This record gives sequence, structure tokens and C-alpha cells, in this order.
Amino acid sequence: MTILVGYVPGEGGAGGVQLGAMLAESLHTDLVVATVVPRPWTTPSPAKVDAEFVAWTDNVVERAHAEVTEYMQIYPPQLRWRFTRLDHRTASSALLSYAQEIDADALVVSSTGDGQPGQIVVGSTADSLLHRSTVPVGISPRGYRSPKDGLLKRVTVATAAAGSADVSVIQRARELSDRMDAELRVVTFAVRGGAMYPPLVGISTEDAVVDQWKSQATEAHRQLVMDGVIDSRTPCMVASGRGWREAVDAVDWLDGEVLFIGSTREGLLARVFIGTRATKLIRHSPVPVIVLPR
Repeated sequence: MTILVGYVPGEGGAGGVQLGAMLAESLHTDLVVATVVPRPWTTPSPAKVDAEFVAWTDNVVERAHAEVTEYMQIYPPQLRWRFTRLDHRTASSALLSYAQEIDADALVVSSTGDGQPGQIVVGSTADSLLHRSTVPVGISPRGYRSPKDGLLKRVTVATAAAGSADVSVIQRARELSDRMDAELRVVTFAVRGGAMYPPLVGISTEDAVVDQWKSQATEAHRQLVMDGVIDSRTPCMVASGRGWREAVDAVDWLDGEVLFIGSTREGLLARVFIGTRATKLIRHSPVPVIVLPR
């Protein structure tokens, strides 16, 4: 088993490498960093064009290898890692195929360089992975840096209810946190969205709805303990706010923490598929996010 990181040189890829290294070091497994370059078209072209294309792809791979080698100098030699080149028409297809080939624990990519530091912006490759991957997909915020000791400190699971999908996600998160000797936490986000209109229904009515959400979430957390899904010492909390930013900011986040999110029911069997709520949570998460396939 291993952690696979998709790396693009010069585009904020260090965050993905550091997230992948943290997961690999905490799991005591291997790290593989892959750079995907375009495969040439089979249509005949002048020999000079072919040679220039090959030289360009070789240059991209050499640059990526040099950058990754420099990044990995901060990690102990006990962390086994290697770099590989993947030639394919699309980066997501190449990474998905290779992840299956090496039986990867997770597939990790970086946020694009378009967002603000600390923000996750999902690019085209990550978006494709979040709708097709058969293994967990991790995304690091822009400019992400792993903790100094390189180890995961806490796994937070985002849950909306006590449904079977959430239970499955929590169970898998608990298994991971146990393997990594990291703390587990369960958080339910109660967001006051655009469907609420205080001028029409009144502030007290809106507060009553939110209070009901909190009550249901608290009862769901109790049921998780009673069913043995989580330990009685596992912290559980309800984070509410007027919008996702406020709700996420209501939670304390550690250096060396990851947020687990489960796929929606609309996804294909055994594949990652994220809905609107998960997309918004990913966008506002200040820590790396790992999305689990159904």
C-alpha cells in the first residue's frame, strides 16, 4: 500500500507533496510522486516537431523530479519515496489508472494556484478525481505545509446526520486515526443557508430551526457512541453559522489535521462523488480534505 501524489511543477504542488508525505509517514507506508505529461498524438508529424515535443516533456519531468527531491530533504530517510513519470492524454485518467496499479491508499493533489493562501481551489484534474476515483482523494490548501514533525495530529469527520453513509465514513476515519495514533473528532455543520428568510419568518423561528438541527445532531452523536461506532471519549460538536465560512471558523483547527468527507448517495458504487454541501465545505476548509468513495 502507498500514497500517490500527482505533482505539477511550478504550480503549488509542494502542498500536495507535503500532505502525501504526512499521510505516508503517519501510516508507515511508501510515497510515490507522479508527474503526468501529454502523450504525443499518433498522427505523423515532422521529425523536428516530434523531437521538440519529446524534449519539452523530458524537461517538464526533470524539473518536477528536481523540485520534489528538494522538498523531500526535510523528511527523515526512513520515509521511502520515489518519483515516476506518467505519459497520458489526461492527468486524471493517468493518476486513477496508476493508483489502481500500485494499490494506493489514497490519491493526493494540490489546490490550484488561483486561490488565496490557505484556501482550497479545485482545478480540473482534482474535479475529475472527485467524481471518478475509486480510492480516497486528498486535496491540500494552497501553500500548505505539514507540521514540523511531519505527523498527523487529528482526523475530523464532517457529518450531517446519523445515516448509514455517515456511519461508514466515521468508521473508516476511526480506523485511519487508530493506525496513525491520531485523535478522532466528529463535527456536524449546521449552516443557515439562503433558504431562511428572517424578515419573513422571524429571527426566533430561524433560531428554533437551528436549535432543532443541533439537538438532532447531538442525539446522533450519542447514538454513535451507543452503537460502538466511536469511543465515548471522542469529541463531538455541532458548528453553526450564517454561511459556511462562519460555521467552519466556529471550529478550532490544529496544525497537522485533516478533514474527512464522505461521498453523496448520487455517486456511482465504490466511486467518489461529491455534492453541493461537500463542495462548499471543501472550498472553506482551512485544512487538507480527504474525500472517501462510497
